[in-house]
Amino acid sequence: MLIIGVDIDDTLTNTTLFANNILKASGIDNLEDYHDLEQVAFNEFIKKNIKRIQRDVTLKDDAKEVLDYFKRKGIVIKIITARGSQGFEELVPITLNYLNEKGIPYDKILFFQENKAESCLAESVDVFIDDKERVLDEIAKLGIKTLIFSEKKETSKHQVVSSWKEVKNYILKHYL
Repeated sequence: MLIIGVDIDDTLTNTTLFANNILKASGIDNLEDYHDLEQVAFNEFIKKNIKRIQRDVTLKDDAKEVLDYFKRKGIVIKIITARGSQGFEELVPITLNYLNEKGIPYDKILFFQENKAESCLAESVDVFIDDKERVLDEIAKLGIKTLIFSEKKETSKHQVVSSWKEVKNYILKHYL
């Protein structure tokens, strides 16, 4: 039985795009990405907007359909996220409600996972999908297959996927 681990922000959802739109709407148009804010401004932006971002962010195209397909094929889906960490425990019910409202299928969700490598190992994950190179580096060291979700088609030591259709095709080709 194949077990897939999935990150939420910028893997399942369009978090950075949504947050950047909020940033631009707030009148800060000299920055392209909210991650580029100075630390104090970044912290203020997150504190003010995190609930809205997590509640209203859009799903990546085809994410629900591909995960539904995986469930029908008997693939186990485990969502592994750092959400809820760093004093943001209120994001747990927001996230659960969001996933329920969007109809996202999963078998298990793990919050507060700042060390996703340990979680992947403990959960017997075969393939993990995330948007962060450094997270995937640690997971790959454990012999777990990694897919980096990047719409920029960057090169990486991890298998690059730029859409959920590419995720599906990769899984079909290598595991089903």
